[in-house]
Amino acid sequence: MIQRKQTVFLLLAVIASVVLFFFPLAHFIGEKDSIVLYVQKIFSLVPDNKLEYGITFLLPLLIPNIFVILFSVGAIFLFKNRKLQMRIIQLNMFVEVVMIALFFFYDVRVLQSAAGSVPDYNVGAIIPPVVLILLFLSYQGVRSDEKLVRSADRLR
Repeated sequence: MIQRKQTVFLLLAVIASVVLFFFPLAHFIGEKDSIVLYVQKIFSLVPDNKLEYGITFLLPLLIPNIFVILFSVGAIFLFKNRKLQMRIIQLNMFVEVVMIALFFFYDVRVLQSAAGSVPDYNVGAIIPPVVLILLFLSYQGVRSDEKLVRSADRLR
């Protein structure tokens, strides 16, 4: 059935991942430079300042986010194959953890040294952990459905 609680959690995870494109993850306002980091772009607030970071610097944030969006939408329609749905949700959770780790341990450190300041986290930095929680809740829902089906099979 597509009207399950895990479908709502997966849909909310998709919406939150799409919203992540519109909110900045962090601001780095320092003596050297002022940088704003989004998932898909990075720019300097200082006029006529050219950043040496291209799209390859943002790929560790962009690719996992797109992956989570696509596979969460796909997992919504796998309601007949709960085992595959659980595996896809587990893979999504792993990718989301990798994305969070890359953001905090790689991107923030590189931009912090470039701007010469401590990051000021924005709303976008809260969204990936929220997506991880939503994916976990959807996994728990699929797992409870699987247990219910197994217990009903034993009664036959």
